[in-house]
Amino acid sequence: MTEVYISGLAYDTVTNAPVVLLKEHDCLRVLPIWIGLNEASVIAMELSGMSYKRPLTHDLLKSVLNGFDAVIQKIVISSLKDNTFYAKFYIISSGNSIFEIDARPSDSIAMALKMKAPIYVSEDLNSSFIQLSPPSDDDPKSNDEDFDPMDLKNRLRNIKPEDFGDFNL
Repeated sequence: MTEVYISGLAYDTVTNAPVVLLKEHDCLRVLPIWIGLNEASVIAMELSGMSYKRPLTHDLLKSVLNGFDAVIQKIVISSLKDNTFYAKFYIISSGNSIFEIDARPSDSIAMALKMKAPIYVSEDLNSSFIQLSPPSDDDPKSNDEDFDPMDLKNRLRNIKPEDFGDFNL
């Protein structure tokens, strides 16, 4: 598995949908996942450290988990089928039992942020990552200063859903 972090949120003007960008820690690869507006809003609020006046579903789930002394060990973006990403929560109960829960990636990412849990991408999705331009020879280090948003924007514009794998439509 590859550990990733949320590099940012973007808006795809072609599909009129938000995109969450998951970036590898030590590499120049990013995994874009198209998500819904509500989920993008929750992720954006969590990234900014703000909260809604009233608890949302993700807040409720966090409260329930905390009430049972359970934690999210990790979330895994596990597969891509028919143009849809799938994810799983791994929850550890107070009795140290581990529960695997099927969930949408957007909800999983929001919960990972709320519960401060790591985010992983299955090795099966390696071909779904987008390789960003490598750093120049003058600056061999690889970090966010090397991130070129225009390069990513151009690559996202040219992606077709079929680029993420084989599909039976």
